[in-house]
Amino acid sequence: MVKLIVSLLVLAVVAQQAYGDFKCSLEVPEIPKGWMDLKDGCLNGMRHQIQEEINASYQYLAMGAYFARDSVNRPGFAETFFKSAKEEREHGSKLIEYLSMRGQLTDNVSNLIDVPIVAKQEWKDGAAALEDALELETKVTRSIRKLIQTCEGKPYNHYHLVDYLTGVYLEEQLHGQRELAGKLTTLKKMMSTHGELGEFLFDKNL
Repeated sequence: MVKLIVSLLVLAVVAQQAYGDFKCSLEVPEIPKGWMDLKDGCLNGMRHQIQEEINASYQYLAMGAYFARDSVNRPGFAETFFKSAKEEREHGSKLIEYLSMRGQLTDNVSNLIDVPIVAKQEWKDGAAALEDALELETKVTRSIRKLIQTCEGKPYNHYHLVDYLTGVYLEEQLHGQRELAGKLTTLKKMMSTHGELGEFLFDKNL
C-alpha cells in the first residue's frame, strides 16, 4: 500500500514537471444569460436568508455544547439543540442549492456567507434556552416572510421561489415555533412545582 502511494506521488511530480500545474485550459464558453432571472432585491434577500440560517445553526450549536457540558449535564436539551443546529445548516444548504439551480452561484461560497460570532454561550436554565430558541425561530420566520414579500412583489414575481419558501420553509418554521412554545409551557409548569427536579425530568423526556 505504501509503495502504491509513493508511486502515485512520483507520477504526480513527473506529470506536473511535464505539463505544469493541473489546471483546466478550456475557456468558459459563452452561453445565453436570459434564463438567469433571479436578481436584485430577491437575490439579495436570498443571500441574507442563507446567512440567517447559518447564524441560527451556530447559535443552536453553542446551546447544544453548553447543555452537553459535564457541569450542566442535560443530554436531552443538548441533543435537541444539536438537532436544531443540523436542521438550520441544512436549510442554508438547500437555499444555496436553489441559487445554484437558478444560475446564481457563480462565486466562492466564502463570498456568500460569513462565519458568525456567537455572542451568548451560557444559560441559567433550560427554560431560558427554550425562550431564546423560540425568539431565534421567530426571527428566522420573519426573515422568510420578508423574503417572500420581496420576491412576490413587483417587479420580480418569482412565483416558483415563493411557492418553495411558503410550502417548505414557512410550514416547517410555524410547526417548529408551536412545538417550542408547547415545550416551554410544559417545562415552566414543571419547574414551578418541582424546581430543578422538574427540569431534570423534562430533560429525560426530550
